[in-house]
Amino acid sequence: MPYLSREKIERIAARVVDAYWRLESQDDTEKRICPEILAQKLLRLKVEYRTLSRNGSILGMTAFENVGVRVYEDDSPGYYFLDGHTILLETSLAGEKANPGRRNFTLMHETCHQIFRMLFPAEYMPPAQCRKVCCCTSSTYGHRNRPINWEEWRVNTLTAAILMPKELLIDQMHAAGLGDKLRLLNKVFATREYEKFAAVAEAMGVSKSALAIRMKQLHLLGRDDLKDPYALVRVVCDEE
Repeated sequence: MPYLSREKIERIAARVVDAYWRLESQDDTEKRICPEILAQKLLRLKVEYRTLSRNGSILGMTAFENVGVRVYEDDSPGYYFLDGHTILLETSLAGEKANPGRRNFTLMHETCHQIFRMLFPAEYMPPAQCRKVCCCTSSTYGHRNRPINWEEWRVNTLTAAILMPKELLIDQMHAAGLGDKLRLLNKVFATREYEKFAAVAEAMGVSKSALAIRMKQLHLLGRDDLKDPYALVRVVCDEE
């Protein structure tokens, strides 16, 4: 893969989002990016649900050519043959108690693998003996930490940029009453702002953690205490 800066990835995302808004079937009142519409109607990909692992650690899969992958039905192993244009999602992501933000991120993550394949076919189409399956796992979803490899960093960056375009994000912040920037994200000491932030996440169909990361990247969020609201007042003694 050629080197892609964050700026270049943002430009790719802008092209994809522009194409998404131009879809004839797209409702003008829609205020979020729907991964199913983008994957199925814009990119002509097929999306199916299967049990991908016994412990639920694998959330999504895709491949760029014909390759068989292990799936489970009633806890019995079997095979599903990916055809290069299909995305498999973990069945539990579609359940009643599933986190829609995680499902949307996973689907868009696998879709972005396919987008990069379309843009850079020579780099993404290895020899037959090196067929590759791209997997989105639970650890991949928690992308705040240092990426496992640069390919996953590229895919996560493109995923966030498509799901949360800057202009749309700012519009949703204004609609929720947050203004141009959230100074403090803290559900204990800034409850009203936190509730407005949560409303933005729900409106955009993303998780609160993914939204916080994206807002930090765009300099739309100051202090982020989403994971630890009491960090603001915690006193740590210096070692003598």
